[in-house]
Amino acid sequence: MATAKKSQKQQTETPLIPAKFQHPAAVLAILLSLVVFFNEVVFEGKVFVAADNIASKSFQTLVSDAEQQGIFPLWNPYIFCGMPGYASLTVHGERYFDVSAFIINRGSKLFGAIMNSPDVGWGLFYYWILGAGVYFFVHDKLKNKIAALISGLAVMHSTYVIILVIVGHMTKVPVIAFFPWIFMIIERLREKFDLRLSLLLVLLVHFMLLPGHIQMIFYCYFAFGIYYLFFLVWSLIKKEHWQGVIRSGSIFAVATGLAFLMTGDQYLSTLEYSKYSMRGSDPIVPSAEAQAKGATNGGLDYEYATNWSFSPGEVMTFFVPSWYGFGSAVPYQGPETNNTEQRLPLYFGPMPFTDAPQYMGVVIVILAGIGVWRNRKDPFVQYSTIVVFISLLISFGKEMPLVYDLMFNYFPMFNKFRIPSMILILVQIFVPVLAGYGIAAMMNQASDKDNAFLKYFQYSLIVLAALLVLSVIFKELFLSFYEMFVPSQVLAEKFGTNAAIVHKIITGFISSEITAGILLLIAGLGGLYLFIKNKISLTILVAVLVSVVLIDLWRVNFKPMNPQPHRDAQSMFATPSYVSFMQQDTSLYRTIEFENGQPPYNNTLAYWRIQSAYGYQGAKMRQIQDVFDVVGLGNPLLWGLMNVKYILSDRADSNSVLFPVFAGSGKHVLYNRAEMPRAFFVSRYEVAKGLDILNNIKGMKFNPYDVTYVMEDIHAAIDPPQEGASVQYSHYGIQDLELKVHATGSNLVFLSESWYPEGWKAFIDGTETPIYRLNYMFRGVVVPQGDHVVTMEFEPAGFYLGKNLSLWLNILVLGGLGYFAVRFFVQKKRTTTV
Repeated sequence: MATAKKSQKQQTETPLIPAKFQHPAAVLAILLSLVVFFNEVVFEGKVFVAADNIASKSFQTLVSDAEQQGIFPLWNPYIFCGMPGYASLTVHGERYFDVSAFIINRGSKLFGAIMNSPDVGWGLFYYWILGAGVYFFVHDKLKNKIAALISGLAVMHSTYVIILVIVGHMTKVPVIAFFPWIFMIIERLREKFDLRLSLLLVLLVHFMLLPGHIQMIFYCYFAFGIYYLFFLVWSLIKKEHWQGVIRSGSIFAVATGLAFLMTGDQYLSTLEYSKYSMRGSDPIVPSAEAQAKGATNGGLDYEYATNWSFSPGEVMTFFVPSWYGFGSAVPYQGPETNNTEQRLPLYFGPMPFTDAPQYMGVVIVILAGIGVWRNRKDPFVQYSTIVVFISLLISFGKEMPLVYDLMFNYFPMFNKFRIPSMILILVQIFVPVLAGYGIAAMMNQASDKDNAFLKYFQYSLIVLAALLVLSVIFKELFLSFYEMFVPSQVLAEKFGTNAAIVHKIITGFISSEITAGILLLIAGLGGLYLFIKNKISLTILVAVLVSVVLIDLWRVNFKPMNPQPHRDAQSMFATPSYVSFMQQDTSLYRTIEFENGQPPYNNTLAYWRIQSAYGYQGAKMRQIQDVFDVVGLGNPLLWGLMNVKYILSDRADSNSVLFPVFAGSGKHVLYNRAEMPRAFFVSRYEVAKGLDILNNIKGMKFNPYDVTYVMEDIHAAIDPPQEGASVQYSHYGIQDLELKVHATGSNLVFLSESWYPEGWKAFIDGTETPIYRLNYMFRGVVVPQGDHVVTMEFEPAGFYLGKNLSLWLNILVLGGLGYFAVRFFVQKKRTTTV
């Protein structure tokens, strides 16, 4: 009788926050958690300085110049001898014609200003959308606000989600931000058709496509595809509601098509580019491994694609974050560092490096396990579990190739992506959602007690308490268990003479993480147990769960957090003396930078409008990657063809080709004596295969002024240039150029500009003329005798078609949503009046 009264009392407990304010309060709590976690960003104006942040900021000058000139930046002349900028998703201009995108972009920037951080704050806007979306989605499924709040916080603060802004992977967050919102709508459309929701779905899918991170978008659609397949099979087996699955899937397919066209300027450009990209065409010399696996089918090289394969052993990082050393820059302060904090590269797993473990919180993982078990007959739980399992198998990549290789070789588009571990983003979303199911299931025990369950629950807490004591008193026992799986020789192979020190640091981390994890599990599960037993109120339970989950995640997430003062970030783009020296040279030229004999992945020279023959881009053109693979970047003939005038180096080399001309700011500027002009006449051409052309360049077997190579006969009579022939640039713009040419016959002009046929057009005195592909990756035109003006303009058809489609579809979708909004307010006003 007493228990019944307590249960009734608990159910009738007056909530701390009135029901009508609980949704806004939850959304506000999600925002406040962001503000607290990023407090140095919000209150001190700090920013994150990572390679990808620097890479994107390097092109700010290009974007600014294009805006001042009134053009949209479609071409990027600053890296790889020029490449499509917009189509490769490298640079981005203001898309005023895409009204909905313009509104949300301005909204994110306003949010960033309110957060006192224009550089970082706009990204926090999308984190907030993500957390709120998971909250409403889980609430829609479970009608449990506490479970929904915990799931929303847990997804947003999962380690490899929250660090995306820290490491500069900013385009990933806006993609996944709309994933739960889209899921919520397609679930409702499975129940019944709603035109308003259908239009809203188009808009949300459009927002998901906007950032252009194709791989992250692919994984979202992978999850959607499994969803429709699973529920179609499930409904057919149950012989019910299959029409709803077809209806929802059909609407989603149409919404995707319309959303694609709303972003048509971007994606039609990208489709044009894909067949010339290293992600859309095979290398000219596939690796031996790729040939053995038959993976030469228009995608990435297998070895390159699988570099970041998650290993099965690293699943342990779901429970103990430092199991594989944590990451590439782990803060540590102790005797080994003279008690000064240093960031140490402690990761020793099979990936080249990682910034942090794939940690979702040990409490969340255990709650997810409970959610799966207690709701194992729920179809959505079954679906979510399948997605988690399949995603894990794919993430293993070459470490467990059975599933990955099938996907790589046969699944559409999959071989265009690298970093298999990136698919774990689905695990980081669905595991916290399943944890919400676990919380809801356990809270239901307060009114529907299962004595057997409570008994097992009590035993589990006792076991955890015993493990806690053992982890403190006999921590060496746990470390011995750890070394059974990670023997010390593994560290020796990775860290050499420093292995003993690294071993001591890592085992220290692991020991404290095991103890902390067990303690947090006791606190979280204990809070739920006390609530079920009517020992604590609902308000206290919320406080316990929120605190436990955030502490569990933040104790890990703060490690890779390393914000810098804004002035320090700006100082990275203070003009160094070697740049000032090169800026004095106003001629057209390119440069290549070397560090320790290798070109770094660096675009910063673009910030100062200095063009490079190298750079950093994950989807560069296949032709230039082939050049790098076969010829190599240390080839003087290639330097000449690329119009390289200066070599930047950390070494003061001097030889028959290189001559030092300046030293400063830690760099030496070396003049290339084999410099060639940006454009010059060639006496003749020969037809050769692509690989033969590259080998001729590699062996420096020809005089580039005498002969150039083509892969297809251009069927033109070429005269050698005679005395008095001249070619010079009279204009060089972002995506147009002009040459003044005096030809002594039918002369062939070689231009040290990347060949790209989708958009570049050439004109001689206003009449269009063909552009030929010379020496594998450069352009050429045949000019008739006499004085002529040769111009080239970059006008890709996909961009201009997509721009018009985007404008009209924005009018259609926003107009439809506006109509329903007006009708809603009119009806509400009439109801109020009556």
